[in-house]
Amino acid sequence: MLNNSSTNNDTKRSENATSLSCFADCKPAAFELKNLAWSPYKHTPLLHPISITVNPTEFVAVVGPNGSGKTSLLRCLYRVNKPSSGQVLMDGKDIWSLPARTCAQRIATVLQDTGAEFGLSVFEMVEIGLTPKSTSWKRTAEDSEAIESVLALLDVSHLIERNFNALSGGERQRVMIARALVQGPDILILDEPTNHLDIRHQLEVLELLSTLPCTIIVSLHDLSLAAAYADRVLVMKDGQMQGYSAANEAFTEQQIEHVFEVKTIIDQHPITRRPRFSFYTNNQQD
Repeated sequence: MLNNSSTNNDTKRSENATSLSCFADCKPAAFELKNLAWSPYKHTPLLHPISITVNPTEFVAVVGPNGSGKTSLLRCLYRVNKPSSGQVLMDGKDIWSLPARTCAQRIATVLQDTGAEFGLSVFEMVEIGLTPKSTSWKRTAEDSEAIESVLALLDVSHLIERNFNALSGGERQRVMIARALVQGPDILILDEPTNHLDIRHQLEVLELLSTLPCTIIVSLHDLSLAAAYADRVLVMKDGQMQGYSAANEAFTEQQIEHVFEVKTIIDQHPITRRPRFSFYTNNQQD
């Protein structure tokens, strides 16, 4: 059970999330995928045509087994993978017809691999998130306040002067999420943001994301987390869309067996009232 101090801290973080100064000018965008397909190979498609609409402020989770195309799809959304066919529309405009800077200003990303950042402190790493919208290299007091605010929300304020490379995997991941948040994006795309995080920080990060005023698209391995926090879920297998629906309707026992090749019992979480999953294999049956 959480103590009163922990509960108060969680409540404070949730209240602060919606009042972050960096999101003051946020204009949550709509995303539309129109027959989006992609492959680096001429005759072997890796992403088969996908058509979905993501409404402004929606929280959409992308789920599927390893190799299902989740990361490839997200890379199409933040202008790394150019579609082989079809379109990615942001507020009705093809992102590949827009200036790269416009997309960089409106879309922030958190990737699975944080990479190596030579000699940068945590403060300096998060400061990079201000770059797309900056008109000057000089940082203001408001900039510093914004950085400190997102570090507090991600529970990494105590690391502000530490070398980024010296952090644990979970600490690095939370710093990278802070860097994306300080940008105040209209669309936030995260590829497996709960990787490396312990249970508490998984829940806190997703709870925080669910309070933000921007549009969010996130890939997740954990179906329970997707069902608990997402508005809608896109299910992928072998580069093909298997379904796109409200989170509480996205999973059935038959579909999970088809997509993930495991059996499951689905019931209702007693607190969140969202679906809860108990997985097992044929070998574990009596």
